[in-house]
Amino acid sequence: MKCPSCGREIPDDSEICPYCTASIKHRVKIRTIYIIAISLVVLASTYGVLAYYGGEVPITKIKDLGLTDNYNFIRLHGKVDGYPWVYENDYKVTSFRFKLDDGTGTVTIKLYGDVIKRMVNAHKIPAMGDTVDIKGTYMYSSNSLILNNIDYLTIERPEHKEVSLKNIVEAAPWDYKNGEKVYVNGNITSIREFSFGFVCTIDEKFDILIPRAYYSLNVINMSEMGSSYVQFYGALQFYQPKQPSDTYRVVNLPDLLSNAESYNGTFIRVPWAKVVDRNLLTKTIIVYSNGSEIPVYVRNGVKYYTPGDHVEIQGRFVNYKGTWEISVSHRNDFVSEPKWELISDPNYKILSKKSYISNGTMKEFSLVELRGRVVDYREFSYSLSLTVWANNQSYLVYVENKAMAKNLDYGSYVVIKGIVTFYNGQPEIKVRPFTNDVLEVIEG
Repeated sequence: MKCPSCGREIPDDSEICPYCTASIKHRVKIRTIYIIAISLVVLASTYGVLAYYGGEVPITKIKDLGLTDNYNFIRLHGKVDGYPWVYENDYKVTSFRFKLDDGTGTVTIKLYGDVIKRMVNAHKIPAMGDTVDIKGTYMYSSNSLILNNIDYLTIERPEHKEVSLKNIVEAAPWDYKNGEKVYVNGNITSIREFSFGFVCTIDEKFDILIPRAYYSLNVINMSEMGSSYVQFYGALQFYQPKQPSDTYRVVNLPDLLSNAESYNGTFIRVPWAKVVDRNLLTKTIIVYSNGSEIPVYVRNGVKYYTPGDHVEIQGRFVNYKGTWEISVSHRNDFVSEPKWELISDPNYKILSKKSYISNGTMKEFSLVELRGRVVDYREFSYSLSLTVWANNQSYLVYVENKAMAKNLDYGSYVVIKGIVTFYNGQPEIKVRPFTNDVLEVIEG
């Protein structure tokens, strides 16, 4: 007989070929292999056709994704975690990305090229807190899903509820939920630029993060919003300027003070308290929480905390000259001001447009235009403060980005367009970047 693998003559009772070591009795017939291969091809083709024409593709849990799913066409269902971001080259967006969380894990969703344009044109732009259903190609090495067809993205946006700025500013961490969809009304009174986006303060009270993705894709018009009274939509996020250390023991003030001796010398964290008094000479603040008060020694920066501020404290509980206090003096100690902020959606509403009024009244949040001569100016790290003489009186002007002031000098005759805000009880004109505000030198 001949070996079915190598074709050489072998004894009739052979179980293994002495030349190529192939199994004779348990060898799979070629016809069987053809049948299996054709079946797999048909199955894969059917799956592809169903996917292409919108057929039902089963939802995969993120926790179940693995190496065997590499380059597979899969479907995921979950919520947008955080805000989207973009990568740019020569001021053009080259990729758009966001995190998807289905409760079992997270994966990065990526869009490129024309898919990004179609996403914008179809108004299918994900935002924090949205629920999305998405199909695409899974990449195991980067734990990402490539979306190559915008039709494979469905977005369900929760209803936004109206909240007042006062309620949010005064809210404790437990008053709202992270990702809760809300909308607020206000005026943009300050803009700070970061690599991830723009932090805009509205009505000098509340911060909104506008992701750079929305700005770079021309979805949000900052100059239009800066000249209007605007309704902002988005998702709430509780922002902690400093991340707490796990080594500090979390306590509330009543428990701390009623068991003072047992806590003596312990590094503790008070997650929420309100400043009720301040003493600059002793570098202490008095804080209140859950019906109890305690002094907090702040070695550096006590001047930045004023009565009414909500703070988070991380320090050492000690007895100083017969008085129990929290000492904030070690490297990992801090007093910070955590607060709720809004991560903006890619949509907003102009409630009323404003115009720059020449020599207008210094009414809060009004837009004014002023022509006058610079009698004094001071430069800071990023900003600039001016005193301008116009209309037989002096005006205070604050320029948020000193790069806006070119060829400025004492005695310069300038045109200023900005928004009226109050600083230390006095009105001033604030010139903001990324809006229609202007500081222009007419005469040197």
